[in-house]
Amino acid sequence: MQHCLPNRLGGGAEIVPPRPTDIITQGRHHALLLVGPRRVARLDARLSRRVLDRLLVPAAQVEGIDFHLSDPSLQEAALAAQAFALVLPPLGNLTNRFYTVHPRRNDRFVAARPPLRALYPEVEFGPLAFTGHALGTLAMTCPERFVEVQRELTDVWMQRMQEFLAHLPRTGVLMDLPAPAWLRRPPIPGEGRRRVFVDVDDRVTGAEILRARLNAYSA
Repeated sequence: MQHCLPNRLGGGAEIVPPRPTDIITQGRHHALLLVGPRRVARLDARLSRRVLDRLLVPAAQVEGIDFHLSDPSLQEAALAAQAFALVLPPLGNLTNRFYTVHPRRNDRFVAARPPLRALYPEVEFGPLAFTGHALGTLAMTCPERFVEVQRELTDVWMQRMQEFLAHLPRTGVLMDLPAPAWLRRPPIPGEGRRRVFVDVDDRVTGAEILRARLNAYSA
């Protein structure tokens, strides 16, 4: 779900519920937080932990860049925001020249395309329902050939992330979560110093990192 913070936070203030006209946009994106249309809100420690917990729900950790880019109402809402926090989408959860994913559930592996079948003729793709399972199978089957798949994912992911970030405010936080070495998210051209690494098992430290970065944008 996309979340919007009130302009003034602190002293136990609650997260403002979505307005009726924003329900469709705000109800779909779990991995994105848009902050204040007038000024960046200041987060206290307790509220920043609640925000982080909502950004790190399982649904948020599987949302792909295709899902975000396909929602024009999200891009419209981002125009009114002053800052953002985004859980970086998984590298493999996107449609590319090797395979297709579900348009809404980007973690679902839909079909292998001819180039992938030619690259891995010994793999039976029918039982592979999720991108993580599919990519893990390919990497274990032949790491050398998997380099070509990894290169394609990296190139497409960077291109689409650049396109998406162009719709978001200039100030924000890119939250990078742990990932296998062969699926690490590469640097995005133009991302600057916005990326932070968050350990999902250490929410206290993660919340403090998020709070410090967002508060750095406060007036």
